[in-house]
Amino acid sequence: MNSWIRYIVVCVVISIAALQSRAETVPNDTVYFYTTWEQILNDTPDAMLENPFIYAASPYDIQIYTADDELNEMLLSAHIAACLGDDLWLISSEYIKKNFTGDVKRLEGFMLLFFNDKMAYFLSVSSGSTTLTSILFGESVTDDPVPNIFNIDFVNKKVRKVDHKVLSDLLEDYHDLQMRYEGMKDYKKQYVIDDYYDKYIKRATDDFLRPFILDLVD
Repeated sequence: MNSWIRYIVVCVVISIAALQSRAETVPNDTVYFYTTWEQILNDTPDAMLENPFIYAASPYDIQIYTADDELNEMLLSAHIAACLGDDLWLISSEYIKKNFTGDVKRLEGFMLLFFNDKMAYFLSVSSGSTTLTSILFGESVTDDPVPNIFNIDFVNKKVRKVDHKVLSDLLEDYHDLQMRYEGMKDYKKQYVIDDYYDKYIKRATDDFLRPFILDLVD
């Protein structure tokens, strides 16, 4: 696993490791919910829920729920994102499925969200019972234990899982990066894809011609 994704995983593990053993019986701290990207980018939540139950099937598939089934449905369907504590951001799979086309069918629950004022992406794994230990130590308990990066394209309203073909397409706007990436011997390997997607995010963020998220959403 590439070092920057491992770092992300470790940070998430520190935040939610305790949930693995007591998620279904013990409530946790306050969770904040957001219904617009303006709220997300300004960190001004629309609602908050104290001591919900949180179940982490993996660091990339997180369920937030209460004893009220109607409230549970509303939490997932009526909000774009949630924030646990100070900086653990999650995006709703229902929001993604309703507002974007592309690689969205197998997404479930809340997924790890990363964003700035121009770019956003999330991490998810394919449906299954991937465990925290298997992700950290590379044990293959499912066919796809490593998290996938999903790029959110606000212009075309499309979500794509970032493989080597998608990455080459994304890098078309930055020809020097595209040439360097496609010239790599192991350009199809996940660690190279991860590294150059990180470079893409940084370059796109600094691109003054790239529109801001708030200019592209309703």
